[in-house]
Amino acid sequence: MKSMILALLVAMLGFNGYAQTKTGTDMKQEIKKMEELIQERLGMVKTYPEKPAYYLQVNKTGCRLLVRVNDIPVGHHFVKNEGQSMLYPINGLLLGSGKHTVSIQVFPRTGETEITKDAGVNIKVVHYKEKLVGMPETLVELDTPTDIGLKKIPFYTDSISFNATLPFNHKKILAEATDLRTIPDLEEKVLAHYNRVRQMMIDGNCYEYRKMRLASTWVLTEMNYLGKEALEKTYIDSNYLFRFFCNPIDWIAEPI
Repeated sequence: MKSMILALLVAMLGFNGYAQTKTGTDMKQEIKKMEELIQERLGMVKTYPEKPAYYLQVNKTGCRLLVRVNDIPVGHHFVKNEGQSMLYPINGLLLGSGKHTVSIQVFPRTGETEITKDAGVNIKVVHYKEKLVGMPETLVELDTPTDIGLKKIPFYTDSISFNATLPFNHKKILAEATDLRTIPDLEEKVLAHYNRVRQMMIDGNCYEYRKMRLASTWVLTEMNYLGKEALEKTYIDSNYLFRFFCNPIDWIAEPI
């Protein structure tokens, strides 16, 4: 659990900083190391003949919305005041087959103290027998009450449950998790980790950053059935690599 929390903290970093200028040779060497890291990562995961995939179809208007799956916040907060709609993958939040829960917290728009009659949320859990192949099946659906604006409430909560059948089982991640409240000097350790990542960005060490995260991120490759092409898009073609390699003007790696 500690590594998962630290990974989330790292993912929230602003990626602002003066990276050392990379030469063409430096970049080629870094990319070659990233390609080797991808092969290492692929060697850690299992592949499956069937690839069932689960998604949330989230639609909301007139409010702000936080969504959790099994009490883990999804990676996107629906906090714009206007309407939003998204098909969001959740395989990475389902550690194995069985019962899972989706919960929501609905809040007023910015500047409002109560949820108004304009607020509305609809969430469907949809299932593809093969990842994004064919027509999905809607397993369960959640709607906020039509009279939600008459309740005069500052926020609204609700939840739905569904059963998933998955080829992998990583439930031991939670079974073996450490209670962070038992870790001495946790804040000091998190700060040291933050500063370590910050220095990686300043020095342009993208490979070192990805290598460090491998212990806690390889499992997502398996849970999302990612192959070499998808990893290259993430590791080599993504905006993250640019952020390490570039030398932007007026970017500052802020201290925490």
